[in-house]
Amino acid sequence: MNGYVISIMSQDRVGIVADVSGAIKKLGGNLEDVSQSVMRGYFTMIVLATFPQKMDEENLRAELHSVKGLSQFEIGLLPYVEAPAPVPVSMESTYVLMASGPDRAGLVYSLSSYLREKGINILDLTTKFDQGNYIMVYQITLPAGTDVVKFKRSVKIAMEAEGLNVELRNEAIFHKTNEI
Repeated sequence: MNGYVISIMSQDRVGIVADVSGAIKKLGGNLEDVSQSVMRGYFTMIVLATFPQKMDEENLRAELHSVKGLSQFEIGLLPYVEAPAPVPVSMESTYVLMASGPDRAGLVYSLSSYLREKGINILDLTTKFDQGNYIMVYQITLPAGTDVVKFKRSVKIAMEAEGLNVELRNEAIFHKTNEI
């Protein structure tokens, strides 16, 4: 089995997911993982597709471009290389870190650099600009043995200097308290 990580970017329109998945299906491909979102009218999608037969990049790209409306998309292809199985992430070590403050350049850099210095991995990041404020929601994993109370205090202090209000919650608790 071989595969590709495929990225698609375009102005949004109805049916892109169906078109991309249909093109991959036509080639006998299987979608193993998909991440898709629309941001300010732009569609983005990252797909891990595997194929039972050897699939070369040229044929895959040609099939994607032949689909009506896909010819003007930005398409990126990377051969998928099987990585070692990831270490399972426990709910106890997964947190939601929310930060907000007046919009200015460098906010994502400030917080992501701080997390890198602490050895904290970012699993997911979503940001939003809202009436002059910049809102960031990070899903992070804390290294084993992290003193959560100490980390919470240190990140708050560090990000106050950047003009950000920061809140940290265990992911399981975050989901329970934010369910409708």
